[in-house]
Amino acid sequence: MRAGPASRLDLTSLRWTIAVASAGGFRKAADALGVEQSALSRRIRGLEDEIGVSLFHRNPGGASLTFAGTSFIRGVEHALDLLTDCVTEAQEAGQGRLGRLKIGLTPSFLSDALFGLLDRFRGAHPHVQIEMVCGDAEDHLAAVADRRLDVAVLPGGMTVTGLDMSELWRESLHVVLPASHVLAQGSTVDLLALEQGPLLISEGDLGADVLAHVGLPPSVSVRIIRAGLPILLSQVELGLGLAIIAPSALAHARLPAGLTHRPLSAKDGLSVSFAAAWYHQNDNPALRRFVSSARAAR
Repeated sequence: MRAGPASRLDLTSLRWTIAVASAGGFRKAADALGVEQSALSRRIRGLEDEIGVSLFHRNPGGASLTFAGTSFIRGVEHALDLLTDCVTEAQEAGQGRLGRLKIGLTPSFLSDALFGLLDRFRGAHPHVQIEMVCGDAEDHLAAVADRRLDVAVLPGGMTVTGLDMSELWRESLHVVLPASHVLAQGSTVDLLALEQGPLLISEGDLGADVLAHVGLPPSVSVRIIRAGLPILLSQVELGLGLAIIAPSALAHARLPAGLTHRPLSAKDGLSVSFAAAWYHQNDNPALRRFVSSARAAR
């Protein structure tokens, strides 16, 4: 595509033209700009030659805009305002104050801790659009690696390669069991009381990788369920085992009428961490601000 006249215009010529129009003459404009009047006149004449029209009526008393000049100045002032806005937006985007942040998470991780983190980030960066994408943690990790997502929220014990990670918060584990179960009579559940098992865990939420970091004793029989929380709860309801999940999952789940939950005993000290994973070569400034905000919140 051949460049037109507008592509060869320079900002100095445009600004000096506006200065002449504002001052009503070349001498006053040259004094205001701190340049030689002859240099100013040559530049304006070159601009007029470039666009093929006269912009000023020149007379001993000064200079006034031609009809074409009035139209040109109006358009240039608007263009310069737009350019200034573009520069400002680019600076704000580069500093993480504008832009978009895409976060992948599993519905079970919609905890108050996460909402508090997002609320603090939104308060500091109100013009950054936050998009939350729900799905499986493994799928989110793949999307982060190829930059379809900026960050994934997942259990901290998951095996992750090629990505940076930082812990966001930590939760004690709960057991979901029938309300009629003998262990439901207490306010907490002792870990050793679960040895009769089996203990059901959702692969999509916590999974085997996380269990290795949680610290369940070998005597506890564990069965990994390749399904989400609703299926997990239905298996508990059918008497196929008890379920171990994080409180963040319970906060946004509707337990069937016959089920309840209890935290594991504090003496067992079992908890699971939740972390953010991101690709270190992702240069999205909003991502860097989010990671910094998350680390500061800890």
